[in-house]
Amino acid sequence: MTGMDEQARLNAIWQRIVSDMKQVVRDFSITQRELHTAGDYLNRLGQSSMCRSLIDVALAMTSVDATGGSSRGTRQNLEGPYHRAHPHRADGVLCEGGAPAGMPSLLMTGRVRDVETGEPLPGARLDFWQADSNGTYDRAGNHLRGIVTTDADGRYVVHTVLPNDYSEHDNDPIGELFRAMGKHNTRAAHIHLKASIDGRVLLTTQIFMPTSDFLKTDYVEGAVSDDLIVALEVDGDGYRGQFDIVLDRRGASA
Repeated sequence: MTGMDEQARLNAIWQRIVSDMKQVVRDFSITQRELHTAGDYLNRLGQSSMCRSLIDVALAMTSVDATGGSSRGTRQNLEGPYHRAHPHRADGVLCEGGAPAGMPSLLMTGRVRDVETGEPLPGARLDFWQADSNGTYDRAGNHLRGIVTTDADGRYVVHTVLPNDYSEHDNDPIGELFRAMGKHNTRAAHIHLKASIDGRVLLTTQIFMPTSDFLKTDYVEGAVSDDLIVALEVDGDGYRGQFDIVLDRRGASA
């Protein structure tokens, strides 16, 4: 895009947003006092650095549907805020230092296939990251984070722990807004995944756990769907699951 094209796009977006918001003000007879209350809330939201998260909650899945590349194969989903460069895990073990005591283990396997031919895709890079069984992400190190590569038959193996539901907005403006609306701020337990071939990211998604109590009420509306829920079975003190991945090599995720 040229600079002028970008300006025209920004102006068009701004005009549409203002026009739609004016209609909301008319439809709900919103008072100036309520507008100022909203402005004060947005000030607090900005000071808390939670604007991006709230935008993800409200609009990320709409963006995924509008711009997420191919609609074929495994369903695309939002990336979320915690992805970064991850180490390769030749043994498929995501737990640095071993699985923490008291956290159920999870062995997840599956096969990566091509959407056109159904043939397995060897050498696909699968980038995983997740919360632990307390619902906590490692934001400083690489615990429960890593990349595995599919074998000659397109198969992968990941040794990790069962992630849990989490609510991380209890003490910030997002939680404040949800409480005002009578909603919870809990995300259903999931594992994040990016799948790439030859350096091209073809899929960004989330794999949900059937053990979650919030699959039907995840606060990111539209994120959970039946096809993204992994099949789990009890395996000793932990779980074993299978999740196959289907990639469209003609497309790439945003």
